[in-house]
Amino acid sequence: MPLMPRSSLHPEIEPFESGRLAVSGGHEIAWERSGARDGAAFLFLHGGPGSGMTPRHRRYADPARWQTVQFDQRGAGAATPHGALEANTTPHLIADIEALRSHLGVERWAVAGSSWGATLALAYGQAHPGRVDRLIVTGVFLGSAQELDWIHSPVGAGAVFPDAWDDLMAGVPPRIAADPPAFRRWALDRMTREAASGDIPEDGMIVRWSLYEERLSHLETGAAAAAEAVRAKGRNWLVSHSLIEAHYFAHGCFLGDNQLLRDAPLLDMPVDIIQSRYDMVCPVRAAWRLAAALPHARLHIVPRHGHAMSEPVFRVLRSVLDAR
Repeated sequence: MPLMPRSSLHPEIEPFESGRLAVSGGHEIAWERSGARDGAAFLFLHGGPGSGMTPRHRRYADPARWQTVQFDQRGAGAATPHGALEANTTPHLIADIEALRSHLGVERWAVAGSSWGATLALAYGQAHPGRVDRLIVTGVFLGSAQELDWIHSPVGAGAVFPDAWDDLMAGVPPRIAADPPAFRRWALDRMTREAASGDIPEDGMIVRWSLYEERLSHLETGAAAAAEAVRAKGRNWLVSHSLIEAHYFAHGCFLGDNQLLRDAPLLDMPVDIIQSRYDMVCPVRAAWRLAAALPHARLHIVPRHGHAMSEPVFRVLRSVLDAR
């Protein structure tokens, strides 16, 4: 029997240091460092917004060469207050990254992120290019109105996943369902009330929002398996992921019109763009447009895979990091 191929993820590892950092607006973020204490700093930014850091993120960079840094963004994971929307915007998160860099005594670091993490990595790189050695983004999301409307439209992702779309829109007034920006505002209001009541019903918007994204993220995962995966993440994850993501999406991700493409020339560091061809959450066009705006960037298109980080994406990410 042939041996199964070795995963491109590095072995499981525990952090060598962790802590908390008070930032503005009454927020406190949780952070950790793993890998080589004296290695080059590698910051990985989690997605969502609101998903939180995970042990798997420690396994992307070679722990013998890199010091991996990650943190829970405002309101997510172990950050406090949990699920808070006040003083929670993209400029706040950029300021938090700089505060963490200074706190850890890092002069410059490689910065990476996937999906929303890619959005934040690009925004941070444009705001502080002198602090970024290199940039690696996967599952590119530029935070544009077109991308947001693709996700929440019956002629966008809803046309590819009509079953998931119908489940998301159950009970939503038809005029709201037909208007993606109006739906995001409506969903945020509904989720805010659910979170405040402490009651997170199985058929409520908090659960349905995250379940919809889960179903879009995995091309071969059925509805039952997606529901089980979402339930396994727990109540706290559901609240922070759905609520914070809806908050950002209802406000255009707190970015200016076409900001990340407009300011792309500020990214004068090496940039690698890793994108799955059949990503239904963050379609490949955003990565293509970003690469066109950055002639020095390297675009890696992974065939036959969707939004969820997969082994083919890990292989490309590992080769990019190992080539440093």
